[in-house]
Amino acid sequence: MIMRKAIRIVLLVGVVALSLGTWAVAQTSVTLTGPPPGNTYDNIYVSPYYATVGGVANTPVVCDDFGDDTSIGDQWNATITPFPTAPQTSTSWGMAGKTVAQYNEVAWFTMALINMPSSVQPANALTQQVIDSFALWAVFDPSGVAGYLNSHPLSTNAALCTDIFGTAGCGSSWVPGDGGLLDQAYQAPVPSGGYNLEVISPDLSTGGVCMAGQEKCAAQEFIAISVPEGGAAIGYLFLAGLCCFGAMFLRSRRQTGTITAA
Repeated sequence: MIMRKAIRIVLLVGVVALSLGTWAVAQTSVTLTGPPPGNTYDNIYVSPYYATVGGVANTPVVCDDFGDDTSIGDQWNATITPFPTAPQTSTSWGMAGKTVAQYNEVAWFTMALINMPSSVQPANALTQQVIDSFALWAVFDPSGVAGYLNSHPLSTNAALCTDIFGTAGCGSSWVPGDGGLLDQAYQAPVPSGGYNLEVISPDLSTGGVCMAGQEKCAAQEFIAISVPEGGAAIGYLFLAGLCCFGAMFLRSRRQTGTITAA
């Protein structure tokens, strides 16, 4: 009886500790491990990329920051914010005054980039990744994207401007109603239950989140489908093992008692 009570207490403490630990984890280490080969347009890599986030390798991530730079192999500390609570001071673009509506647009493009249908042919998929990546960047930095496309006169850039900004093109400021992918994202409703995403914002070396749009951050801000932190994942495995041990012990005690009683 005393042993059973002790096991229950240990399990309860484990659950509470794990819950508090999971909620408390806000910062983690991130390493950009690479994009799929060939995912470039005008020597710029487009999303999705892959990263190790909090010890979880090969996590697909989507970049929402056109102004800062990140190279393959870069490692930095980041603050993780669950998507429904963004933007706050814990996100790079939230620090820059961007809105929840704009993060919703970014989420719409993120889901399209990560969940590209397997039926899409590779060449067409790359074209769509290019369009969606530049359109996503334009949500937070329309002038930066338009300026870049205007200053790099590739034969496909005019069409890309129309795909993104609609009738406004890259020559004037976009507003809702001009059409293009920005307009589609602006009009798109948040799916039922919200987006199961997290915002990965780079930290300053002095502490706190780095504000996007200043070209001063150690890395870009990324969006990912929510994954458990490395520490939380280990904790879940430990708790699962603890529960199994407790169940096995209690079952053994019941069986022993039955045999003895017989």
